Amino acid sequence: MAYDPELDKEIDRRDVEVDGLVYEVSLRSYNGGEPKVSISQKGSRFPIKRLPPKAFLAIADAVRGMTSASGTAA
Repeated sequence: MAYDPELDKEIDRRDVEVDGLVYEVSLRSYNGGEPKVSISQKGSRFPIKRLPPKAFLAIADAVRGMTSASGTAA
């Protein structure tokens, strides 16, 4: 299946604040595929590769509350 940018969509987005830093957590589906989580710092263009444990747990709680592609709570 060829890539079609029209199939890209953001399913849900949350801002998570931990120790004064704001992380943008986004659930996205690319090319109509399986949803994936993208994490970046507020105002940054690049995704985060490493997180402190406290931020990781806060983001995990936010992801649990996001809606899945089928429209039900994850």
